[in-house]
Amino acid sequence: MNFTLGTYQAGKTTVLPVFIGQNVEQLGLTLSDYHGKKKDHVVWFDHNGTRFVVVGLGDVKKFELNKFRDAVAFGARAARKEGVSDVTVLLPEGTSYSKEDLVHTAAEGYVMGEYQFNKYKAKKEESTVNHITIASLDGDLAGFEDALNRGKIYGEGTVIARELNNEPTNKMRPYDLADFVENLFKDSGATVEIFKGEELEKRQYNGLIAVGRGSAHKPAMIKINFQNDKSKQLTALVGKGLTFDVGGYSLKLSRDLSDMRMDMGGAAATVGAMYILTRLNAPVNVVGIIGTCENLIDNNAMLPGEIIEYRNGKTVSVGNTDAEGRLVLADALILSQEIGAERVIDIATLTGACMRALGSKMSGLWANDESVSDAVKQAANYTGEKVWELPLFDEYEDLLYSPIADIANISSGDLGGAITAALFLRNFVGENQKWAHVDMAGPMAVNRSHSFSNEGATGYGARLLAEFAQR
Repeated sequence: MNFTLGTYQAGKTTVLPVFIGQNVEQLGLTLSDYHGKKKDHVVWFDHNGTRFVVVGLGDVKKFELNKFRDAVAFGARAARKEGVSDVTVLLPEGTSYSKEDLVHTAAEGYVMGEYQFNKYKAKKEESTVNHITIASLDGDLAGFEDALNRGKIYGEGTVIARELNNEPTNKMRPYDLADFVENLFKDSGATVEIFKGEELEKRQYNGLIAVGRGSAHKPAMIKINFQNDKSKQLTALVGKGLTFDVGGYSLKLSRDLSDMRMDMGGAAATVGAMYILTRLNAPVNVVGIIGTCENLIDNNAMLPGEIIEYRNGKTVSVGNTDAEGRLVLADALILSQEIGAERVIDIATLTGACMRALGSKMSGLWANDESVSDAVKQAANYTGEKVWELPLFDEYEDLLYSPIADIANISSGDLGGAITAALFLRNFVGENQKWAHVDMAGPMAVNRSHSFSNEGATGYGARLLAEFAQR
């Protein structure tokens, strides 16, 4: 798709966002029968030779960028369905947001709304749209090319994260993920290191090794270095990369486990974020770290009751093999210490408890430093990827007591599981590291297309991490 900035021209298919009660005099439109409520859409409203997709933004006083993102994505899907080739997206009028933010959001929303995962279908619905013009009715947009490019790249990073998560289980094994990362970042300014086999044992990534023992598809630790400005504090983005998870011997009980291929949502977000940062050539000092494996069952698989000895000296007793993500993240967090990361954020589809607490629209956030939690919340507010901060409640640490190791991988209680998971991870964070943990189990995927996400993986976290890294 080709994006340009331009002016409104009659005769082109146009995505027109409007607020409640708004008329558009410049276009000669009086929308007396149209309410403009959020998601109140009229597809293919014809006027003077122009075909409009009129999309409601709701009350102008309650406007936020996510509503415009949703509207543009709806327009993208409508244009794709109709089979048009040239689309104009008009910016909303009368908001408090800058044109820079609106241009960025328009490009981002269109890329995300256009995306479909249909590569394995015999009959594919191919997009005919090849040119999108972002336009404004109250002046030209000259000088906002950087915002346009930035929004497009943010959208592409999200699509990469979606693509990785949507891939079927037999197409995305741990080494497949490693190969994808190597190919993606060739000639990008980033360098990629991948540790496999004996190198994992030499480096004592024992949590990753233990979780991956039950699969014929062996684990890997992936490190993506993009240290474009070493004068800045080193930030580590840490992602959980379980390419499939049946729970091990603590077997998951579900009618359909196919979505457990998306237990690599944190890894996908990390890859998407690193793509955004490298494509922007952002002045950052960032390393992405991904532990990837499969949690399956065979006669060599990890058993409840095992002890894992980590390279930092801590020991963990395994009470539940389905609490495996934290065992993998522990190795990655230790690595973040060893490379000298001053800030670290880990992201993972970690607990059902977080999803039960917060639902499917937002992630849980924990942090040991206010400046880091503030930066994550500011980034989330900008990208529309919602987070809600929860406490690192020290008294719950007792629930991780083990009589035979330093800490257990599962709480002895039935409640507060998302908090105890975060407390577990804190044990592997450096004393002087500023750390945040994001549990994205809720917004990992949607079961039908809505807002700027199509059915399947949402790509949550790619833009959030990229924005955080630049703050």
